[in-house]
Amino acid sequence: MIKLLLLLSFTFSFGALAEYRAYQYMVKTNDPYAVATRAQAQYIVSTLNPQMYKSYHGGGYVTVELLRTWICPGYTGKGQKICDHPYDKENPVQ
Repeated sequence: MIKLLLLLSFTFSFGALAEYRAYQYMVKTNDPYAVATRAQAQYIVSTLNPQMYKSYHGGGYVTVELLRTWICPGYTGKGQKICDHPYDKENPVQ
């Protein structure tokens, strides 16, 4: 019985697909020193959700505005690039 269970688990585990969520943010700084140097807002794509992104990249010193989110196939291991938003691929501007 155990051998059958192991055989079935190996059979179905190879068909598994990975996916992750990507987020696009507009990030502004609230740091008084950065405001004095006129730091600009930046568009960022990350795999961190809004709360994790804010706490990891400055906490109260940054404002994080979520613009859009999407699902990417695969995984982000080994420094792979985060996939592009699917709508960006459908209608390229010419």
